Amino acid sequence: MTGSNHHRDVELLPGTEILLHPNENNVLVESDKELELIPAPSDDPSDPLNWSPKWKAIVIVNQAIFVFTSVLTPFSITPLTPIFIETFHIDIPQVNLLFGAVAIALGYANLVLVPFANVFGRRFVVFLCGFICFMANIWQALVTSYPSFIGARVLSGLGAAANESLMPMIVCDLMFLHQRGLWMGVYFCTYWTGLFIGPIISGSIASHVSWRWFFWFCTILQGANFIAMVFFAPETRFRRGRSHPGTPTGVTTTLDSDKEKQEVTTTTDDSRSKTPSISASQPHTVNNVLGTGKPSKAQFALIPTLQYDGLSLLLHDITAPIYIFTFPIILWASLSFGFSANCLLSLNLTQSQVFAAPPYNFSPASVGFINFAFFGGSLIGLLTAGPLSDWISMRATRRNGGIREPEMRLITLIPYIVICLIGMVVTGVGYQRQWPWEAIIIIGYGFIGIEIVGIPTIVIAYAVDCYKHISGEIMVTATIAKNTYGFGMIFFFNNWTISSGYIKPMMTSMAQCVGITTVGMLIFMRWGKNFRRMTRDSKLHNL
Repeated sequence: MTGSNHHRDVELLPGTEILLHPNENNVLVESDKELELIPAPSDDPSDPLNWSPKWKAIVIVNQAIFVFTSVLTPFSITPLTPIFIETFHIDIPQVNLLFGAVAIALGYANLVLVPFANVFGRRFVVFLCGFICFMANIWQALVTSYPSFIGARVLSGLGAAANESLMPMIVCDLMFLHQRGLWMGVYFCTYWTGLFIGPIISGSIASHVSWRWFFWFCTILQGANFIAMVFFAPETRFRRGRSHPGTPTGVTTTLDSDKEKQEVTTTTDDSRSKTPSISASQPHTVNNVLGTGKPSKAQFALIPTLQYDGLSLLLHDITAPIYIFTFPIILWASLSFGFSANCLLSLNLTQSQVFAAPPYNFSPASVGFINFAFFGGSLIGLLTAGPLSDWISMRATRRNGGIREPEMRLITLIPYIVICLIGMVVTGVGYQRQWPWEAIIIIGYGFIGIEIVGIPTIVIAYAVDCYKHISGEIMVTATIAKNTYGFGMIFFFNNWTISSGYIKPMMTSMAQCVGITTVGMLIFMRWGKNFRRMTRDSKLHNL
């Protein structure tokens, strides 16, 4: 039986992919398997999917550094709360508004940035946002009044917006479907590391030099990264033609345990039919450039090449993140991502309030060092969430006859849901009963560091698996959900802890994350394919 006949009656819904083909003995085995590469690369060496591992690593590392540096300034002011209260004569909610101004600007700016990235390219948008961050850092270092500080923070949020959407788009530009779990994990780990390491840096610099020098430090980092991006961040936007989700397309590569690539064949299909099953035969052509390509000179151009498909499509790009919020899978992924992030926000908003006061009496530098627990936890999340979900998905794919369903990775949410529950309970009860700081920080904060990488990595990778052509729009939708709720939290959360104690607010944040994630996981593991069938005819699949 040929591979084509083996999969003849598979219903190709959005997200369903033929990832493995049987060998000549009609058996899927680890040492002799054919792996379907999705999306299908072209035969152009400058196609980012064809780039060598070295060039892919260079691009990912530089983008990760951009994410780290651009997120460092906006979200690292928690240890500086007492200093800002004294300097600008404001209270805690007003200090929190400095965070909120960044969060709301960052979230909604992506409604424009993603369409811009599709028209002008990823490279141009990253340059533009990097320059905005550079200027915002200078403004924040020189600010002399609270209203001016708010303005500088808004500008900082506009520049940092690219770190919420551009790197997931670049990951999808560079990586095949079966690799994205790992690299989405790298993205989230880098993002959260900036949030975790930033307060450590800001608290230390403020304690030993001046709080203004933290912003000068960020200015230097941003400038150095901007220069590096000129030489090591080529354009990754590449049009190779798209097919309807019911159309089989892909590249088949025969792999074994010793060699990464022996033979690559490309499936070609120019039709846009909505055929729900696979034809018995597909024409193939050999791809000799996979893994050996590199960026062209044009991809390093400073002046972008416009790819404008008309005003209607541009407006469609702008409104798409709002429209896809009605897709059940994307709605759930956005809420789960947002509530898991707001567990971290709950701790960020209260760490100075708790640890700078008796009985702990931490200095700004010591409050900043608390974030090492988040950082350590995030590394555990990085090393487990992406690789674990990819591994489990691949094992399930083999058991399913080589057919990959996005829901296969959802089972890996279970340990991170449990970890979130424990972390928030320990933190809330520990705050209220003034437990030793070691228990609160190591267990409470450390466990939240694990879940903040684990849960977003899996749920966003699941949503992107289902709707791979709109990865940027998915991140915009998730960011808007996260930052809108987070912006609202800054106005009531600290006052709520003062009036009701810490247990109720912390348990509410925990219940939102654990409840939404658990219910969605159970629903979509059972009926996810049905929800994907509901959206199979959406025009968004052809963006």
